[in-house]
Amino acid sequence: MKKLILLLAFLLFTISFSFSQVLELNLTVGESYYHDTESQVTMSQELHGESFISDISYGGKISFLVKEKIDSVYHLEVRFQTMYLKVNTNGNEISANSQKVDSTDILSMLLNELTKSPFYISIMKYGIVKEVKMEKIFDNLFSFNPDIPKLEKARMIYMLKQSFGEKAMKGSMEMLTAIYPKAPVKEGDRWKNKIRLETVSGVTMENEFVLKELNKDFAIINSQSKTISDDNNSFIKIKGELLRFNSIGNMTSTFKIDKNTGWIKESEIKQSISGMNEKKWREESEIILKIPFEYVGSIIVKNE
Repeated sequence: MKKLILLLAFLLFTISFSFSQVLELNLTVGESYYHDTESQVTMSQELHGESFISDISYGGKISFLVKEKIDSVYHLEVRFQTMYLKVNTNGNEISANSQKVDSTDILSMLLNELTKSPFYISIMKYGIVKEVKMEKIFDNLFSFNPDIPKLEKARMIYMLKQSFGEKAMKGSMEMLTAIYPKAPVKEGDRWKNKIRLETVSGVTMENEFVLKELNKDFAIINSQSKTISDDNNSFIKIKGELLRFNSIGNMTSTFKIDKNTGWIKESEIKQSISGMNEKKWREESEIILKIPFEYVGSIIVKNE
């Protein structure tokens, strides 16, 4: 009987261990991988007793060519294949699409120009983004079409950087990829991590993951996240204004991962953030403006 109990215990351990899986990026040098993203955001703000509601959508198709792998870091050449952006604030709409051919649509022309040049991302096998290099891709925009008024062009490039610049790309990429456990896992296992998002104010994201499903083709990971901005006592200067941002939020996510490559096949992320923006004229002056805001958004990613 004792031997039988030991044998059963050994078999149970073996079965349990056999279902454990290493989940990490396992990309092939020379291969391209793809994502098609769609982001929807509703931002509400209150200013002098009046509410301003902005509905924002943006996204497009992105390709990731694996140029090389050094140790555990993949170096990717990334291209925007298509891009779109739409902002509607209290009925006033701005929209642009890189596939739109119209010489009078400056913003669409700038998006189209962004699709012509690659940029570079270095990412660890656990999904942590080491570096994003996009200097040249935006520098090219300033020299593009000298007939566009410089002030108008600079304003539009600044707006594009908020959605597609280095900080935005690093943050959106890590929200999607910084999910892999550092040890083999089986269904029901949990793990945690903490990442830093370099937004305007700086945000820390605390994540808890659970392996919901594991089969021969894919793994499904669910996560719950909390975000909190830095405890900002000082103001920062942005476009000549002294501003301070504070926020807290939460996020729920589901990721479907290819079991062999580790590449994300599908993902759905839902976010909710609230906070306060403050403004003053000079460092020593009093706060002249406080703008409470709420942000509700979703991100859907598919792999072509």
